[in-house]
Amino acid sequence: MPFFFEKGAQMKVSVQNITIGKNPRRYFDPSDMENLEQSIRSNGLIQPVVLRENGDGTYLLVAGERRLRAYKAIHGDEAEIPATFPEDDNADVRVLSLVENIQHANMSPTEEASSAYELVLKLNGDMDEACRLLGWKPYLMKQRLALKACHPDVATALDERKILLGHAELLATLSQDRQTKALKSVLAHKIPVADLKKQLNGFAQELATAIFDKSDCMNCQYNSDCQSSLFAETVDSGRCTGVSCFADKTTEELQKRANELQATGKYPVVKLVSADNEGTYLPVDEETVGAEQFVACQACAHFGAGVSESPAALGDITGSLCFDLACNNTKTAAFAKQQSAPARTAPASATKPLQTSTAGPANPVGQTTTKPAATANAAPKTEITPSGAMLTYRRNAWNIAAKRFLVDSDHTISIGVITTTLATRNTSNAKIKEAAEAVFGKQPGIDDAWKLADPAAAGNKKHGQLHQALAYAIVLALDPGEFSSLMAALDVKIANYWKINVEFLTLLTKNDLELLVQEINLPATPKMFAGKKAEAISEILAAEGKGFDFNGVVPKVMKI
Repeated sequence: MPFFFEKGAQMKVSVQNITIGKNPRRYFDPSDMENLEQSIRSNGLIQPVVLRENGDGTYLLVAGERRLRAYKAIHGDEAEIPATFPEDDNADVRVLSLVENIQHANMSPTEEASSAYELVLKLNGDMDEACRLLGWKPYLMKQRLALKACHPDVATALDERKILLGHAELLATLSQDRQTKALKSVLAHKIPVADLKKQLNGFAQELATAIFDKSDCMNCQYNSDCQSSLFAETVDSGRCTGVSCFADKTTEELQKRANELQATGKYPVVKLVSADNEGTYLPVDEETVGAEQFVACQACAHFGAGVSESPAALGDITGSLCFDLACNNTKTAAFAKQQSAPARTAPASATKPLQTSTAGPANPVGQTTTKPAATANAAPKTEITPSGAMLTYRRNAWNIAAKRFLVDSDHTISIGVITTTLATRNTSNAKIKEAAEAVFGKQPGIDDAWKLADPAAAGNKKHGQLHQALAYAIVLALDPGEFSSLMAALDVKIANYWKINVEFLTLLTKNDLELLVQEINLPATPKMFAGKKAEAISEILAAEGKGFDFNGVVPKVMKI
């Protein structure tokens, strides 16, 4: 691949005067670095690093951190390194850096995915332009962006060459929590890609067996048929790797059938039945209690029907069940005596429970957490530990910052947020799906991202405020990791939209307030912490009127 920058002025620059910018590369392979150092010793630095002047005698590294590291390792911190400068002073340094790193560095696919994601955002969602700059085909862009679905632990494992791309592609098809569990097993047992695929095939649910409406599954990121268009390694066709989602939808459908059955008024009781509760009901009919008694049973509050949760009969409905075993036994015995039959146990049909299997659908909620025991003689706190209420407050403050940023920015920024969200297959979230369907009239897929970013669509009525609204809905729905990544990529500064206030201070303990004062270098008055917490808060806030400026001050606890 030819060098991306047009080479302008060249000179030697002291390595001490070079500052390193944001590098998409997260991992520097020791073996590769050793080879690079040996090459520089033998042949010198063939390709200069690329710099941009900061205007204060220092320089920002645009591209070439591997070369800079190797050069410093050989020649020391006092050395001067050959450098070149882009001729176009107006070029976006971050875009140049992203493109150069992807084109030249031996980056992992997940590092490429993060870089491509940020590049598309920088280009306001123009994925065709991103492909042109990178020399990529659209399918490769789709494949790399799809890797953004990898859990950070999976991405790190691929960065550090602990797993192969095939592992990452297969793991990316799972939910975030299941990715981490599967990754631990892969690393611990050195599971090959082929074996992992077999295991996931057995774990995935067959969509053909689903009892619920599968309309939403057609474009879902957990549908193996959708995955096969993005990854080389996927499970077999017609499978769902989102087993928790599959279980949730199954439970919803079972409950829907039970509710519909109850709404008919035919059965006073309708329950979901499985092997776990098979001893709590018995069939009841004319043969077990007699025709006259059966008429009376149908008016009983314990007469009902069951909707099967058992895999072998999932969703099947069985009527004429009695959920009062004591009464049932009494009535069947009375009918037997009335028939003047020899003493006998209830007929087989009366004692045979509804057939169920011991295996029921997975419970997506049945997870428990255990609070760790307090540590004796714990060391004094040196920084503020956010409470649950503080975490909620912080996210809300960042949500407001994101909203104001999107509203204040050109709507093309919102298009970038939308397209990267669609391209990274992040529309399975219910909030995003609801907002996206309001714009597209359907559950959108990755092709819609390309259409949305097409300049020819600029006059479409769905642009402008509609895009900002959808982008904000996406922001609200993102989990903490994805939210933090997006805010960093957009360079949203919380200090521009928030400052320390009474609501924030109220969420801190008195000890936390002391730590805060130390952290932000606020001069403490003699009575600041002499009284109650409320008095301390008043003293802190009063400092702003006495020369201390809270503008631009963001405590660590408010950073994401």
